Amino acid sequence: MKDRDYKEVLENTSTPIVVIVSNEENSSKKHPTESDFKTSFSIHFVNETFVKIYGDLIKVGFTTEQCVERLSKEVDWYKMACVCTETGEPQETTFYSTICSAWLRVQMNATKSGFIIIAIVNVNKDKEREQQLLRQNLRLAALTDELSNSREELKSKLENITFLNEQLEHMAYHDGMTNLCNRQKFKMDFEHWFEHSKSNQEKFGIILLDLDNMKLINDAQGHGEGDEIICHAAEILKRFKKDDLRVYRYGGDEFIVMMRNINSQDTILNAGDLLLEVMNDEGIDFSGGIAICPDDGDNYSDLLKYADMAMFEAKRKGKNDICFFQTIMRERFMEKIAIQSKLSTAVSEELFQLYYQPQFDVATNKLRGFEALLRWYDEDTGWISPEQFIPIAEETRLVIPLGDWILERAIKTLKEWIEDFGFDGIMSVNVSPVQLKKQTFLYDLISLVKKYKIPTKNLEIEITEGVFIDNKNEVIDLLKQIRELGIGLSLDDFGTGYSSLSYLQMLPITTLKIDKSFIANITDKGGVEANITDSIISMVTKMGLDTIAEGVERHEQLDILKKINCKNIQGFLKGKPMPKERCEQILGGDYDLADHL
Repeated sequence: MKDRDYKEVLENTSTPIVVIVSNEENSSKKHPTESDFKTSFSIHFVNETFVKIYGDLIKVGFTTEQCVERLSKEVDWYKMACVCTETGEPQETTFYSTICSAWLRVQMNATKSGFIIIAIVNVNKDKEREQQLLRQNLRLAALTDELSNSREELKSKLENITFLNEQLEHMAYHDGMTNLCNRQKFKMDFEHWFEHSKSNQEKFGIILLDLDNMKLINDAQGHGEGDEIICHAAEILKRFKKDDLRVYRYGGDEFIVMMRNINSQDTILNAGDLLLEVMNDEGIDFSGGIAICPDDGDNYSDLLKYADMAMFEAKRKGKNDICFFQTIMRERFMEKIAIQSKLSTAVSEELFQLYYQPQFDVATNKLRGFEALLRWYDEDTGWISPEQFIPIAEETRLVIPLGDWILERAIKTLKEWIEDFGFDGIMSVNVSPVQLKKQTFLYDLISLVKKYKIPTKNLEIEITEGVFIDNKNEVIDLLKQIRELGIGLSLDDFGTGYSSLSYLQMLPITTLKIDKSFIANITDKGGVEANITDSIISMVTKMGLDTIAEGVERHEQLDILKKINCKNIQGFLKGKPMPKERCEQILGGDYDLADHL
């Protein structure tokens, strides 16, 4: 290519071009060295595009060394030229020119005619885009790392939330002390089993367990010991868990066993008996009530209520047993509810009456005194037996205001009889264990004695063995304070509870009442009851106590009681409970009791 030809071509290109060539004419060197390029080559041509862009940065005639000074010493220009001429391959590099304050890309090509054509292009925009991309990539990399970290953090948080939810669910449906499923879980499982049993026409049942005598254990040995027994019972119940049998702590000392696939009552009864046997072997007694769905009830509330009724029936019969629900229990429960609803009104409106049953000295047939007895006549129901309403009154604590009313009414009557008839006998008043435990009982008793100014020797407080079940020492201290006032103490229903004759030595009582269950069966032919009654009377008489036999209804009984030296008697043979007015007729001599027996 002629010199004029390549110049025309290069002048028409938009790329800045510089051409270098050897200064030696017809150089015979095919492969110039780096030293040759440094000393023997110079600028042969610069196109107009280069001049427009870079001005006189490089001019024709400049040596390669001058060009290097103008462009950049950091680029190995000479080496590039050598490689280019030796290999015929174009060479390229990019560098930052401080002189041009720009990024330049250099492309170097060698021709066969000895020319080295150098294109020098400003690549600032490319570099800026490259830097921008780099920054974007860095940001993306950082964002990727952040997302990865966030993903890991989120995963960790989700795992923590899942774990926390599992813990919360466990806490919501499990009892903290025993780790058994709790009442809420029982209700959920019940509803699920109910739907399943309804769909498949299957039966399932529940056993409501209540550990026996836990109050006594807590009071005597402390709640810590009671909690250990509850936990021990729970561990025993866990041994029985399987697909068709689940166990729950219902609350306090109550547990529930729920069992499905019941073919007959024997299925669930056998499970209950086995559980009772295992519990007893490990020193735990319980009373249980069984109710079956749908035979006994077809909803949660009813079935639980009926199992509860059956459980209380087991306790009523002596505890440590299991009973099935029966319809009569529901009838008794409804009767109890009806009495309970009337009782509150009867107490507040004083709809009760006091009757008085006379007591007589066996040897002299003289009147010893009267026992004040509560009677309740309801306009709708008629006469309601004390055996029906007194337990309910004690359970609802209505016996406290009721007992206060009885005590004051009896003391007031005693005062009237002393003043009007010169009565010098005993007024015996029953006091409930619940009433006796009232903190102000002693203070209230003293206040009534002072208010009515009665001789304390004429007043007798009658108690049952039930007062000693809780806090025996405190009760004995209270009874001693009552005796110090000169008031008599009579122990009722002796022989039906847990006390013994030796136990009587601890009590400050003055009179022992022998339960009518002993008197009912004594005959002149002897027998166990007669021998027991004789032994009791002999023993307590030596202890200096008076004795009263209750429920004397036949002359045969009276004759036997005389022989064994019973001090006093009380019963229909000598007088039924009667209103105050009838008693006053007797005290006034206007009424002969013997004519009306």
